[in-house]
Amino acid sequence: MLMNRAFGPLLMSIVAIASVSVATEAELRTQRLMKLSESYPVIAFVKRHPVKPSFFAYTEGQSDAQSERHFNPGSTLCLLRIDGAECRVEDLIDDPNGVIRDLDVSYDGKRILFAWKKSDKKDDYHLYEMEVASKDVRQLTFGLGVADYEGIYLPSGDIMFSSTRCVQTVDCWWTEVSNMYKCDKDGKYLRRLGFDQVHTVHPSVLESGAIVYTRWDYNDRGQLYPQALFQMNPDGTGQTEYYGNNSFFPTVINHARAIPGSHKLVAVLHGHHTWQAGKLAIIDRTKGTQEASGVQLIAPIRETIAVKQDGYGQGPDLFRHPYPISDTEFIVAYTPDGNARNANTPFGLYWFDVAGNRELLTLDADMSCNSPVPLKERSVPPVKSSLVDYTKEFGTYFMQDIYVGPGLKGVERGTIKKLRVVALSFRAAGVGDNSSRGEAGSAMVSTPIAIGNGAWDVKRVLGTAEVHEDGSAMFMVPAHTPVYFQAVDDKGQVVQTMRSWSTLMPGEIYGCIGCHEDKSSAPVQRRSLASRAGPQKLQPFYGAARGFSFKKEVQPILDKHCIQCHMLDKPDPARKDRAFSLKGDAIEDSRSGRNWTASYAQLTGALDPNGKFSSRGKDNRPVLNWISSQSRPSMLPPYCRGSAKSSMIKQLRDGHGKVKLSTEEMDKLCAWIDLGVPFCGDYLEANNWSKNGLDRYMHYQRKRDVLATEIGQNIEALIKKETDKD
Repeated sequence: MLMNRAFGPLLMSIVAIASVSVATEAELRTQRLMKLSESYPVIAFVKRHPVKPSFFAYTEGQSDAQSERHFNPGSTLCLLRIDGAECRVEDLIDDPNGVIRDLDVSYDGKRILFAWKKSDKKDDYHLYEMEVASKDVRQLTFGLGVADYEGIYLPSGDIMFSSTRCVQTVDCWWTEVSNMYKCDKDGKYLRRLGFDQVHTVHPSVLESGAIVYTRWDYNDRGQLYPQALFQMNPDGTGQTEYYGNNSFFPTVINHARAIPGSHKLVAVLHGHHTWQAGKLAIIDRTKGTQEASGVQLIAPIRETIAVKQDGYGQGPDLFRHPYPISDTEFIVAYTPDGNARNANTPFGLYWFDVAGNRELLTLDADMSCNSPVPLKERSVPPVKSSLVDYTKEFGTYFMQDIYVGPGLKGVERGTIKKLRVVALSFRAAGVGDNSSRGEAGSAMVSTPIAIGNGAWDVKRVLGTAEVHEDGSAMFMVPAHTPVYFQAVDDKGQVVQTMRSWSTLMPGEIYGCIGCHEDKSSAPVQRRSLASRAGPQKLQPFYGAARGFSFKKEVQPILDKHCIQCHMLDKPDPARKDRAFSLKGDAIEDSRSGRNWTASYAQLTGALDPNGKFSSRGKDNRPVLNWISSQSRPSMLPPYCRGSAKSSMIKQLRDGHGKVKLSTEEMDKLCAWIDLGVPFCGDYLEANNWSKNGLDRYMHYQRKRDVLATEIGQNIEALIKKETDKD
């Protein structure tokens, strides 16, 4: 049997299981279920119809969805009672008109937390709790037009969940985004923990008390593959990669749960454009954190091959919602039918072992069984004290030595002079689109702020931080703000860029060792120059922090230095050196909903030789060579692209005609290229939307603002509560 060599102990487990004396199937079933019933006699689960979105994360079913809404009524909250070899089902709530989903059980085993949506248009998913002994049900969260789901009990008694209260739409489609939120046991002090671009789903508590969850993650790279595992503390601090954020494989890691008494997780691996069902695997990041290095397919154990595949894991034997009993046994929703998505074949609940042996626990011919969670008291993971200080507006980053790690491999010490800190701003709604294509795939781009292969999102340059001679840096950034970093040399050119983002909670201090270092690396054993100097405020980038706008930052440079020569509206074979326009004349693009400029289209390669506009542009030309929005998820080498690899910048530095740019002008041109050639500094800039399009966008923007105000009020109430307690 082929297997990953790192998982030898599992093979020993299989041998032990196989060594059981030969018995009839009935006798084996009795033995297995008797053992299961001794530890887990009652299992909560839900029966519901399949949800078939175009992409695995689109399950919110929001009542005022912009486009894609999935609601298939009919569900039942159930208990499975295992008595010896017999299994029977008890219905707790039967709702033929609504959907119940996402179960969790309190640590004392007495309460069930679940999401419930009672109507397609007149209700949304909200959190409910049932006291099992009395069958009493209470609603914890409220609000039409927002979906709260995938709730889990935290060791402190608080609740974490996914929610659409952020009011964002996916960069590459028209669907609502869900981020991580938190409230207390009664639904009070509801506040936001995640400030992420697109979906973060399926939180789960690790044995350490930290939270692991799936984050869809793409910034200046393709959207298909980096749906990796991330982790955070229950207060939202310490948000960082857990597994696979620079990998083509696994395409998606989902439904992750900690294996009791182990540092490992069990999870489901599946594809991007698939539903939430796929192959069962164990994740052990002590063996590695990228591609297949720490991944072992199980049930049965077999060779785990890292592949690049959008629709991964959709063959025969589909798994979802695994609950680990040990590192060799699991309760899981399963179907042997590989065409289950199309044929409506229901999932049953099964006992499985790593070898693939299985026993059916319950199956409903009309509805799938999902989300099995034993109704049993269990040990409470450590309660982590909160490090968040909501009276503060900033957090602090600390880097020990930027030259440690593969991100700057081969780069001479002293090359990096600054860290550019860039904040990402996300769209409230989808109006207009264009497209991208490259090494990592292709996509529609919603409410685009650049030509198709340019930046996904609006980028605000917050400023720069000094990198000391020993490679260290310490600086403050606004809390609750997704930011990424660019290592900049003495010419203002990016050497390496972070194609993800990080977020700090108020008052948080978060450190890293270097640039893309292994998370298990030991810290540098010396006191850095940055720690001696203390945290610094960011140095402004030629003014206040703002969204980088081509028309405001670059076009004035072109107007001053370039259009005297480059001003021909049509190609002229007799004047090849001047046969293009760098003027700011508008080019209307009805599909994208933008009025680009002739200069922007020319520089980004969006104009063909005949002057016809293309929405995609060309990111790999020598003249302007930026990092494509469809670049691969795996780490790029330093100086691979950007202003340092764009001949336009070299020409200007060497002397192009009589053009002499100031340092500020050169810095802005380099920043524009290194930011992924953004055109818009906000999502409304240069739009040519219809009245309906503008009204649509502003409706969701106002909704976002109202919900953000409510969160602010909740935080103020929490501060008052903590102050009064003291």
